[in-house]
Amino acid sequence: MFQARFILAVLIILGSALAACSGGLGSGTSAPGGLLPSGPLSGIAPSPSPTPDSASAIVTYGDSTQFQPLPELQGYGGAIALEVPSPRPSGFQAIPIGVTLSVREPADTPDLNLATPGKKGTKRSQRARELIYITLLPTRDITLSSYPRIAVDVPRGIVTTYRVDEINLALFDAGEKDKTFILAAEPHDSASPPPLPTAGPTAPPPPTAIPLSAASAGASPGASPTAAVPGFAPTTAPSPLPSGAKPSPSPSPTLPPQRILFASTPHALKMVANVPVVFAVYAMPMETPSPTPSGLSPAPSSSGSPKPSGSPLPEGSPAASGSPVATGSPLPQGSSPAAASPVASGT
Repeated sequence: MFQARFILAVLIILGSALAACSGGLGSGTSAPGGLLPSGPLSGIAPSPSPTPDSASAIVTYGDSTQFQPLPELQGYGGAIALEVPSPRPSGFQAIPIGVTLSVREPADTPDLNLATPGKKGTKRSQRARELIYITLLPTRDITLSSYPRIAVDVPRGIVTTYRVDEINLALFDAGEKDKTFILAAEPHDSASPPPLPTAGPTAPPPPTAIPLSAASAGASPGASPTAAVPGFAPTTAPSPLPSGAKPSPSPSPTLPPQRILFASTPHALKMVANVPVVFAVYAMPMETPSPTPSGLSPAPSSSGSPKPSGSPLPEGSPAASGSPVATGSPLPQGSSPAAASPVASGT
């Protein structure tokens, strides 16, 4: 009898413990008042995507000498033209070349302002501002008879800060075992026009001309006669603004970039497979001599006279003899020399 009561008490204790555990586990499945979000990551603002610092494309060596478009990056772009041998040798094949535009200095590339080799080499006396790097990576060995022609699109904000002749092109060829950049590797080509951009804003289509007979047939008797003129779009008056309202400012037009064309330098360029050739577009202000301020009198002469000798006098001014009355001054019209003299003749 005692054992039966003991077993019953143990079963009651175990049952109450299991009930408490099941209640505690179930209480966490739902939050009071609907505090849990309705969906995954609800209410979290997405982080803006970072601005890319490089863009890549592929150009072909061997198809033609025409300009091929470069990739676009942060307002920069342009086109490149590669020289092709003429006549082409037997077995000549087109070779793809990877082109990368980057606003950061490529790896294993020396500092643009480094004048002598080495990490602690001598810096250039006048610092250049790097704008964009154009890296060419050929898949096979190529020897160009001259440097490629490169047309670079420079944002308008850069052109308004620097003059066009202050923006130049530098070259670093790792295949030639160069240690520094060659500044001003290609001159500006102002004789031939630069190539046109590959894509641009298209003009809106012209208005469709409506036949006069069709417009007259569908017009009401009180319609304006100008509405039936072919190709004429009548202007509608803007709706009046409420009292106290200010007109919204119209967005200012964005100016297109400036395209600068660099001529090919007549010098052979050896390109090794999988070895980069880097062109750097940089800006360097030109040093101009300060002009002499206008209105400054020259240095006094050794004699100490305040006015230099031989200086022309204004018309009608007294002579430089020092007398209060200039000799030989013109007489009034109709007067004689005797009347003009202070002492009468013959006295």
